[in-house]
Amino acid sequence: MNFFNVAGIRFQNIAANDALINDKVSTMLNDGWELVNIVAGVESVGSEDDKNGIFITRFYFKRIS
Repeated sequence: MNFFNVAGIRFQNIAANDALINDKVSTMLNDGWELVNIVAGVESVGSEDDKNGIFITRFYFKRIS
């Protein structure tokens, strides 16, 4: 869900996204996957006038044999 709208940050969407991610990770763990690593990152130009960027989190899983 989008974190922003014309009025600013949509905090209810942040909470909803957290719940969706936690539910998905729990489901995968229950279905026989192992959480191997979590990597957070930011992608942006990084200049002084750069007001754009994206924050990402990657979850790496492997199937338990």
